[in-house]
Amino acid sequence: MNPQIGDLSEDGYWVLTAEGWQPSEKQIQALNEGATPHTESNSQQVAMVTLTPDVKKTQSTDLMKYIFSGAIAFTLVLLLIGMYLDSWTTAEDNSEEMQGGIGLTGVTFDCSEVSGTDPETGESNKDLCKLAAGILTDELTTSQFLSATSVDELANDLPDVMSGNLDDMCGIMEDQGMDDVKKCEDRSTAGSVGITFFWLSFISALVTLSVVLATANEFEIPYSNEVEKFGILSSAILALFGFVLWLIFKPSNGDTSFGSAFYLTLLCIVLLSALAALQFIRPKSVGDVVLFE
Repeated sequence: MNPQIGDLSEDGYWVLTAEGWQPSEKQIQALNEGATPHTESNSQQVAMVTLTPDVKKTQSTDLMKYIFSGAIAFTLVLLLIGMYLDSWTTAEDNSEEMQGGIGLTGVTFDCSEVSGTDPETGESNKDLCKLAAGILTDELTTSQFLSATSVDELANDLPDVMSGNLDDMCGIMEDQGMDDVKKCEDRSTAGSVGITFFWLSFISALVTLSVVLATANEFEIPYSNEVEKFGILSSAILALFGFVLWLIFKPSNGDTSFGSAFYLTLLCIVLLSALAALQFIRPKSVGDVVLFE
C-alpha cells in the first residue's frame, strides 16, 4: 500500500506531508534535547530507506496480481481446449479398428489404422469404416451416394479422419433407423448441459481476470477484493457442476474410456479450485510481500 499523507516512518522521525517527508515532532524534540542532526544527504538517504519497504510491497503486490492473472488466463485457455476437443471419451485402444472420440458437442472418426477385409461383403474394412463415418458426419452427400457404383469409389473421395456435430449425428442415426439413437441423444444432452456450465465458469473467471488486471493497473474497482474472491470461486463451482452433471447424464458405455479432454478439463477444475482457495486463505502479507491486496 502506498504511503499516505500523515503517515510516519518506521522510526517515527519523519512524517509525510504534501511537500514530502518532513521532520516529525519526535525528531524536533530529539534535536531540541541535543541529538545530532542528519546532513541533507543523510536525511534524503533516511527518507529513501524508509520508503523502500513500502515500494517493495507495492511492487510485490502488482507482481503477484500479474502472476495470478497469468494463472487464470492459462487455465481459461486449457478450459476452452477441453470444451471443444472430441476426446472426452474414446474407443478402446485397438489399432485395427475405428478410432476417434466424442466430445461435448462434436464427434470424430479415425479410419486410418483400420485394416483387413469384411468376410461377408469382401469389401475393405477401411472403406466400410470411411463410408460409415462419412454418413454419420454428413461428409457423404446423398448425390455422392446415389451416383457411386461401388464402396471403393465412395471411400476414395473421403478423408481418413472425419468430424461432425453430435446433434447432427443423432439426427442422421434416427433418419437411418440405426440402433443406440437414445444413447446418442442422452450423450448430446449431457454435452449441452456440461458446456453451458463451462461457459458460465469461463465468463466468471474472465470477469475476475479483468478486475485483477484493472486493480494491478491502479484502476478503482468497487469491492474488487470480493469480486476476485467470489468470481474465481464461482468459476470453480460452475465448472465442477458442469463436470459432475455431464458424468451423471452421460450414458454408460463399456467399450469406451475417458480421453484427453476429460482429464484436461479435470485439471482445469483443480487449478480453478486452487486459485479460489488461495484467494481465501492467503495471508495479507509475508514479510515485505503483500499477496494480491
